[in-house]
Amino acid sequence: MAFAVNRVFLIGRLGRDPEMRYTQEGQAVTTFSLATDRPTRPGAERETDWHNVVCWEKTAEFANEYLAKGRLVFVGGRLTYRAWEGRDGLKRRTAEVVANEVIPLDSRPEAPSAAGAADEGAEAGPAQADDVPF
Repeated sequence: MAFAVNRVFLIGRLGRDPEMRYTQEGQAVTTFSLATDRPTRPGAERETDWHNVVCWEKTAEFANEYLAKGRLVFVGGRLTYRAWEGRDGLKRRTAEVVANEVIPLDSRPEAPSAAGAADEGAEAGPAQADDVPF
C-alpha cells in the first residue's frame, strides 16, 4: 500500500507585512515570510529559519486584513516547490508553504487613539488635592 503525507505545521512570527494581490482570474493571493527558531543546544545561539508562505482566496483575505509584521501565528498547509526562469535567464527554484490555515496566536495590536493618549497623560500627571481619597 502506498502512503504519502505532505503537511506542514509552523508557529512563528511574520517577518514582513502580508502582501495581497489578485491573479488575472480574480483570485486573491497573499504572501508573507514567517520566522521560526530552530532548536539548538543549551547555551548555543539560536538559529532562525525563514519560510515563504502563500495563502489563497478567503485565507489570503484574512491574512491580509488581520496579520502584520511581528505577529505570532500558526500556519498549517502543504510544502510545494516552484520553478521559474529569472530575467537573467537562470533557472530558479523555491520552496513555499501553501497555507490553508492561518491562526493568530497573540492579541492584535491596538492603534493608539487620541482619547487613550489623553487618558494616559491624565494618569501620569500630578494628583490634585481633592483627588486624594483620605
